[in-house]
Amino acid sequence: MSDDNLVPFRRRDNLDRFANSPLVDGRYGAADPERLSAFEERYGIRFSDAYRRFLLRENGLDYTLSPRAVSGLPDEERQDAMVLCDINTLFGIGNGHAYFDLEVIATEMGFHDYRLTPFAHVVGLGGDFSTLVEIGAGSYAGSIIYTDGELFRGMQQDILAGKSVDEAVEYFTEIGYYSPIATDFDDLIAKYSRLS
Repeated sequence: MSDDNLVPFRRRDNLDRFANSPLVDGRYGAADPERLSAFEERYGIRFSDAYRRFLLRENGLDYTLSPRAVSGLPDEERQDAMVLCDINTLFGIGNGHAYFDLEVIATEMGFHDYRLTPFAHVVGLGGDFSTLVEIGAGSYAGSIIYTDGELFRGMQQDILAGKSVDEAVEYFTEIGYYSPIATDFDDLIAKYSRLS
């Protein structure tokens, strides 16, 4: 019996399945916990435990999803999966990549404005500057939302004046800028895993 047969079976979780799939073009190792905390403090946000776990394991993923990947999914999952095909990056913090490191690009993002939505931080980017954001407060805390990048340009700083976080999320959903896509970051990764 070879030594390889003596290695205990390691159960692969959703992140392992997705990150190690042929869909993923780039992985960035593990984030430094101190850099995560410094980023949160700088932008006045708090990462969910699920997103923090992702960053501590992968610290960003670059991938390509084809709409063909969703053809075998049940009807109730297909619409969300089609939206996910539009996203091709999950950002990291301090991973050193010029386009996939929020530490590098957060100050100049033309597709997300922390001043407009301080309750939502961007976690992913796709075509036409559509993003995935994670809601950080209110009853939607932890939710992953798909944003319509084409609508972002028309947003003005005072559009949310006097609105609570929940009211802002509901307003953006009503006008079509927000589309809830996952209950939390773990749910998002589970959806990606089913496509890999």
